Amino acid sequence: MLVKTFGYGHAVPGGRVAIVQLHRTRGARFHVSGIPWTAGRAALSRIYAAFETCDLPRISGAFTLHIRPLEGVQDYPLLDLPIALAMLAQANVVPSSILGSTLSAGEMALDGQLQVVRRAAQPANDPLLLGEADIHSLILPEGMGRNLLELAPAGRAFRAHHLQQAVGFLQGAFPLPAIAVGAPWKQRETWTPERNAVWNNLRWSDHQQLALMVAAAGQLPLLIIGSSGTGKSQMARALHELLPKLSREEHAEIEAIHRQRELAFPPTERPPFQSPHHRCSPSGLIGTVNAKGEWVPGEWSLAHKGVLCFDELAEFSRDCIESFRGPLETCEWRLARAKNSTTLRSASWVVATSNPCPCGQFHEGPDACCCSAGQVRSYHSRISGPIADRFSLHMETSKHTPMAASTLDLLTARQWVQRCRTLIKNSPTETWSSGAVRRLNAHVEHFVPSARGIEQLKKIARTHAALRRTQSEEAPTSTTGSASSLSIETADVDFASQLRIFDRPHWWQKPELT
Repeated sequence: MLVKTFGYGHAVPGGRVAIVQLHRTRGARFHVSGIPWTAGRAALSRIYAAFETCDLPRISGAFTLHIRPLEGVQDYPLLDLPIALAMLAQANVVPSSILGSTLSAGEMALDGQLQVVRRAAQPANDPLLLGEADIHSLILPEGMGRNLLELAPAGRAFRAHHLQQAVGFLQGAFPLPAIAVGAPWKQRETWTPERNAVWNNLRWSDHQQLALMVAAAGQLPLLIIGSSGTGKSQMARALHELLPKLSREEHAEIEAIHRQRELAFPPTERPPFQSPHHRCSPSGLIGTVNAKGEWVPGEWSLAHKGVLCFDELAEFSRDCIESFRGPLETCEWRLARAKNSTTLRSASWVVATSNPCPCGQFHEGPDACCCSAGQVRSYHSRISGPIADRFSLHMETSKHTPMAASTLDLLTARQWVQRCRTLIKNSPTETWSSGAVRRLNAHVEHFVPSARGIEQLKKIARTHAALRRTQSEEAPTSTTGSASSLSIETADVDFASQLRIFDRPHWWQKPELT
């Protein structure tokens, strides 16, 4: 006799539906297929103890337990309940016809209580397995279920706390409470960055504050180089607070990426903030393709619509830093493997911080820094010229810079940044003044930047002009478009020139520090 039912959880790769089959014949042997023998024997021990405690019959004879899919199975206790119900169907305690269209999950205690090992991720909707799964009802313990409602018809997801409750429900003698159906996005965590804001507690100069707002308005890649203890990491956190809240559609995109990594992303308006460790490998950062040809997202993809912060960039491996080239410039890269290749995109905003030298005190003068010129040169060489060129803005921090508490609160800064984004999105025509053109040409002739560097310079000047215009307007810019042009002035180009320090050869060799 063959009994089939369905299980679910982290017990199968990607959190997919598992097919549980139990075949009974003559004899007295127990065979397991799809999970290790030790896991099957442990499950059998728990189930038989629960049967004895609940006064349920124990089946006799030889039987074979088969779990699909066969590869990569883990967290086996989540399949205790479907295995136990299949055994009871073999003993004619529950009808096998109903069990064949039921999905259940849960670890079984020795007294029959049901629990979960961990919160289950949303199913990956594997077409092969779901095509085979004609599910009419769900039986799930407390702690999982809301993200599985799509697997069964409306109103057919039920909560069970004990094995006897599940048995009574399948026998038609015991009703189970239905899991409340609610839109997950309506139950989302609201994000109010104004509370305990890092932005309001930072001490910085007016130039640094303006530079961060320009970077946020254009979401331009930013590299912050400065002494230890000058708040570089906190500035990255403050930039995260300037991002807009996630929409429902954006959250769905981020959740789908996390699901491919078998990670949960809760319903929240808060954009992701990823800060990978400097020991991260290029595959862990960019992503990879596994043996089955499936894409495994990296840290860059997990930060989609959020901030990707590289704290202490110079400490990352050279291979990891050089893997930035494509994603930094086009937000797109191609993963090519022998069995599969794919093109990936991620709208992550990259912010990196770095010390100026191994001891981190080079900007504080020769009395504070003990590094030689060769050590400083070697430390800076870890960030190659092409990578530094791809960062739009380069900002320096020092303990000698006059700093004060921010006079601009986070709420006002967010409003200005959002209005500036709207103005840039409307793509107004640009008018460059003669002074701005002269300053731009002077920068190009003196420092001879690359074509990419010239474009980055123009982009910073354009964003600064948009922010300056936004701050001067009393009313928000119309979202339907702006007919007036955007005027680029000399001050905009001067500001941009100050934030392109890598355009200057040996920029770190300052006379006052030698």
